[in-house]
Amino acid sequence: MSYELKMKLLMHLVCIVQWGVFALIHWEMLGKGRWKHPFACTALALCGMLVISLWIDFGFFNAASIAFNVLYLLVTSAFFGGTIRQKLMSCMANGVVCLLTENTVIYLYTYLEAVPPAQVIRQPLGVLLMAAAMLIVGGITAQMAKHWGQKQALEPLQLVVAMFFPGVVVVLNMLLMVSGGRFDATQFSVLFTVGLTVAVLVHLLFVQMLNEQVVQKKDSQYRATLEQERAEALMESYTTQRRLTHEFANHLEALSLMLQQNDVAGARGYLTSISKTIQMNSAILNTHNPLLDALLSKKYEEAARKGVMMYFDLSDLKDIPLDRTHLVIVVSNLLNNAIEAAAQAAPPEVHVRMKKTEGELVISVRNRVRQNVEIPEGQLPRSTKREPGHGMGLANVCAVLEAHNAEYTLSCRDNWFRFTCAFPTNGI
Repeated sequence: MSYELKMKLLMHLVCIVQWGVFALIHWEMLGKGRWKHPFACTALALCGMLVISLWIDFGFFNAASIAFNVLYLLVTSAFFGGTIRQKLMSCMANGVVCLLTENTVIYLYTYLEAVPPAQVIRQPLGVLLMAAAMLIVGGITAQMAKHWGQKQALEPLQLVVAMFFPGVVVVLNMLLMVSGGRFDATQFSVLFTVGLTVAVLVHLLFVQMLNEQVVQKKDSQYRATLEQERAEALMESYTTQRRLTHEFANHLEALSLMLQQNDVAGARGYLTSISKTIQMNSAILNTHNPLLDALLSKKYEEAARKGVMMYFDLSDLKDIPLDRTHLVIVVSNLLNNAIEAAAQAAPPEVHVRMKKTEGELVISVRNRVRQNVEIPEGQLPRSTKREPGHGMGLANVCAVLEAHNAEYTLSCRDNWFRFTCAFPTNGI
């Protein structure tokens, strides 16, 4: 192997690390999409791009190499999930990480070692420093992207405004990288490059702080809504019980009159009718958990108003490993989604199963859907456009599951959507 080929392979070490970091950030920001093995597809794309780069020899840190990397970003983003806007955001994040890291290392190395910027890539130490810096910064960015993806609460317009400054920095870094071979590194160019990096980091910190405030505000509003729903459910249950109690005396009086008139058949028929009425109002109130009974009663009535039949398989749920807030989040969201989806299907049915054993509490909701929902590898649906009623709220349910170290599975086949989760009871 010639020295020139060895150097070319060494220089491409930066490309390999960089392209691997791109895939990692794509994964954390976009998640899994239609492709079953996104990393395998990305690895094939990486090998193909590497062969093309070695064959055509685009060079480094010029307009052709930048265009080549942009093409790689766009192609590999298709292997992951997310919308078009999210894919573009991921590509921009990768561009910011790549350009800022490489330019900062190049100009610092150039200033300290007194070599032209274009020669840094030909220095073994320079190549290793760039690869190491890219790996470290890329790993940190991927972790930040993971946190951001879990708690991203900004509106699309807010995101566009927030990413305007990083976008400008990307353009400036492109110009700086393309023109870097024509100028020597000066103190100003070093300060300019490092300053851009620091400015972007501070900007992203402010964006993160703003996002946290929006998350807290939405969380407060969401919990307030849950408290209101819980209060309404309890009030409806209380009102129903008061009505049944008030009517009980009237029923006894009517039965007494029938028996006094020796109308046994009429009394028997009347008793059967009021038994069915009482059963309709109390059939699902048998869990020995007042809040759960109230919630299930309310959802049963909501489903009935929408023409949806609900079937229950319940056990004694007096002691469960969920506090009131988490119970409302799980039950309300699962049943809301199920009822909305079933109302548009035929036949409109929802089956609810809640069983507690010595080791776990199992909650399963199964409902009809108009058409099968695409669920890649059992993950949550990322969009509700294809099938109304799913995706929204399930993320909140999964947040509760994670807090309790619970497990869940999703499936959708033959126009039946099923969500099953199991909470460890910890000896309750």
